[in-house]
Amino acid sequence: MDSGNTERPAERALADWTRLLADGDDEAWRWFHERYYVPLLRYAAYRSGNASAASEIVQHAYLRIARHARPFAEEKDFSGWVCCVVRCAAVDHSRHIARRSLLIEKFAHLRAAQSGPDADWQASANHTAALTDEALAKLPAEDAALLRRKYCDGCTTEELATELGTTAKAIEHRLARLRERLREIILRIR
Repeated sequence: MDSGNTERPAERALADWTRLLADGDDEAWRWFHERYYVPLLRYAAYRSGNASAASEIVQHAYLRIARHARPFAEEKDFSGWVCCVVRCAAVDHSRHIARRSLLIEKFAHLRAAQSGPDADWQASANHTAALTDEALAKLPAEDAALLRRKYCDGCTTEELATELGTTAKAIEHRLARLRERLREIILRIR
């Protein structure tokens, strides 16, 4: 071994493996999979709280690692980067599940609305309308009228600005403040 080289063999090997990994070398991917798959699977299960989704999360992490791999000299740096990739994949997986659940829920509501009035849905809609009317009654009449003109009558901000002799931007700001006040009133009523 060259006495002028202070690099330890393990560091050199990691640098070589990660360089080959970045180049898409099959042997480097086998090395990576044998060394990291099980720990990454455990970490994905821990981060997601869902052991059954861990393999899917690791699969997405592998795709990101394949796209963004680069040489690393230090094990702690490489391990930290790989853990970060898995953590991001777990967060993305959770977001995907949440979006999918929301979409399924919206679709179910749409199907229920199209197939005829559902008693629970109708009761909920009536409750919401009554709650909105009660909250609007607690606002000054001018503010309630502005909200009704915009959201019930479908007036544009430009039309409202012309009627009130102001700018569309001023109407947008006023509507934003009124929506916030209305939300606070509704939360107090509930």
